[in-house]
Amino acid sequence: MRINRHYPPSNTALRRFPSFDQCSHWLAIALGFALMLMSAGASADPNATLGAENGADSKQVAIPIRLDYPLLRQLLVAQMFVEAGESREVLNDPTGCSTIVLSKPALASADSQLELLADLQASIGIGGGGSCAGLLDWQGRMGISGIPEIRGNGKALGFKPDRVWLLDHTDQPIENATLLSLAEAGVRNIFSELIIDLTPQLNSVGDFLPAVLPQHSRHQVEALVRTLQVSRLQATEDTLDAEITFTVEPIAEPLLPEQALSEEEYALWEERWQLMDSLLVLTVKHYAAATSLQSIRDALLDSLIESRYRLRDALVETPTAGADPVRDWFLQSWETLVPSIRLIGLEQPGQEQLLLLSVIAATDALSALDQLGPSIGLDISADGLRRLARMIIGDDGNELLNYSEDVDPQLRRLFEDSLGSTPPPSAWRLSISLFPEAMADTTGRLNSWAPKKQDLAEYLPLVAQLLKRSAKNVASERGLEDKYHTLFRNMVLTTAWQESCWRHYVVSDDRKRVPLRSGTGDVGLMQVNERVWRGFYDQHRLRWDIDYNSAAGAEVLVDYLIKYAIRKGEHQQPGGITNLARASYSAYNGGPSKLSRYRSKKASAYGNKVDALFWDKYQQVAAGNELAVSGCLGGDLTGSATAMTPAARKTEAAKASAQFTVQLAAFTTEASALAFIRQQALDDDARVRRVVKDGTERFLVLVGNYTTREQAVSASQRFHTHNAWIRKLDGL
Repeated sequence: MRINRHYPPSNTALRRFPSFDQCSHWLAIALGFALMLMSAGASADPNATLGAENGADSKQVAIPIRLDYPLLRQLLVAQMFVEAGESREVLNDPTGCSTIVLSKPALASADSQLELLADLQASIGIGGGGSCAGLLDWQGRMGISGIPEIRGNGKALGFKPDRVWLLDHTDQPIENATLLSLAEAGVRNIFSELIIDLTPQLNSVGDFLPAVLPQHSRHQVEALVRTLQVSRLQATEDTLDAEITFTVEPIAEPLLPEQALSEEEYALWEERWQLMDSLLVLTVKHYAAATSLQSIRDALLDSLIESRYRLRDALVETPTAGADPVRDWFLQSWETLVPSIRLIGLEQPGQEQLLLLSVIAATDALSALDQLGPSIGLDISADGLRRLARMIIGDDGNELLNYSEDVDPQLRRLFEDSLGSTPPPSAWRLSISLFPEAMADTTGRLNSWAPKKQDLAEYLPLVAQLLKRSAKNVASERGLEDKYHTLFRNMVLTTAWQESCWRHYVVSDDRKRVPLRSGTGDVGLMQVNERVWRGFYDQHRLRWDIDYNSAAGAEVLVDYLIKYAIRKGEHQQPGGITNLARASYSAYNGGPSKLSRYRSKKASAYGNKVDALFWDKYQQVAAGNELAVSGCLGGDLTGSATAMTPAARKTEAAKASAQFTVQLAAFTTEASALAFIRQQALDDDARVRRVVKDGTERFLVLVGNYTTREQAVSASQRFHTHNAWIRKLDGL
């Protein structure tokens, strides 16, 4: 962006200000994004009639540019009010006897014009013979309004001065013709000689177009560039609005019907969405590093995580030749970054805010571009994404734009800082060597265990121990208040139950032990989504280290608990403190925006079902019945895993592996069966099993669990007076 400005003719030399050449590529970014994404749409007039070189069917596209007044003020100060105290001398008296200085400018709008108000300090005198005779010392305010106008054949912005006025220290208008006449010429120059020339940027976009318009000829691309211009300036209450317009020809070839992608096309599509995700990560890290405000850094991180959840859902759809399921995701993701980038622009001193201005404009343009049909034939190509990365970061952008499964230190730091805590470096690189030998042995066993039904009595207490340890460690590292520790422990146990039935490994069809994985990329004990949390966690360890997966899931949960559920007061809603668990899981399952899904009347049927299932499990865990998790693995354990003694585990393991039992009697009521057990003094051995056959209910008295028929027959000898019957358990 090139700024042309001149001081009043009385200045003896043209003062030079910092060059804006380094900012010149940023408008190209804005236009690059706009043009790259134009297949999603823009405000267009299909009936527009344009020049012959563009063809009768060409469309005019308008991209909105919004300049916030605080940002304009920063630009004004950086360019025009560069003296001490944000001041500018508007009267240059060769004798040195008179000075008029404006300072502390403010911008606003009134009647569709831009108004500049500034403090004014005047000292008027008459000089001669080396001396000055003072006539007037006055302090107050001066205002000037300007009409926005397009200049330079549609390639630049400017302002036409209109009315100038004076205000006293109480902001009441005053009349002082002498003072006004002395100051007015210099003040008008502030508006009239400020030119924002966009020609270099409008021309430079031509180098980018071939990468995003593969179906247009070079002649068509060059014709498009020639039509780029600024139009429709308007000063609104909060912003100075403009439009960058251009015309574009639809592609000559008719659109093909949607069809399944070939294997090669699918590979290119997958590369493209991975680059889109990488570009968002690159942008978030870049702007997070540009601000010192933690609130903005948090907002950038939230936008990235939320976009990742939407990407997870978008990738479930199968792409076709005519529809890209991640297009809307990419556009929406950029829109969510707009508020944070605006704030960063206002925060930056000097020229830096100009570097963000074009990106703000680009993201503001996305909603308009989303309306243009696919007939333009633009392509969000991998090459185009790499070019944009270089525009944002510089020449290193292409190298940084990669889709890696490694932990990204910058993302980790953003994640850790979001809670205001600084965990030790080992906190997210959990190693079994950090734990006592017995605990390391337990983790090692679980890391090679795809449990069967007969394993549950031994397996589940070990998993419970692991989950409780993860909850305790993460709660301590993240500074969770003690009063929430029990609730958080129950959350971790319940989430693992809901997500995986406490499994990390399963046996595949080819009899190999593999990590439990969902169709959307969730993996392991806590079903941590690899796409959502790419860069935050080691992907390999999420798959092959149950301890690491447990800690990662607990860390995500505590983030949602502290930063979202507690800070946003979910426990103050009807239902009280347990709402924190329900809200945190809604976010864990659906993303930060789904925090209140569990209590929303507008939630989807799927969301309602998932949250209801979680709540049912949570209540069982909170009541000390976490071993009810065995039910989803074919078991029937109950109670607390901690309270289960080694002897009880052995008994339950025997029951789980048993195939036969001994039936002593059958009754029509449960009371009769229990009375029989008491009469025969079988309280320690017998149990009652209810069965229904042909609509008839019976209550069986059973004794023992045996892996073979021979064992059952041998055991039944002690009950020879009861007509004992050997029964197969799977037949009951």
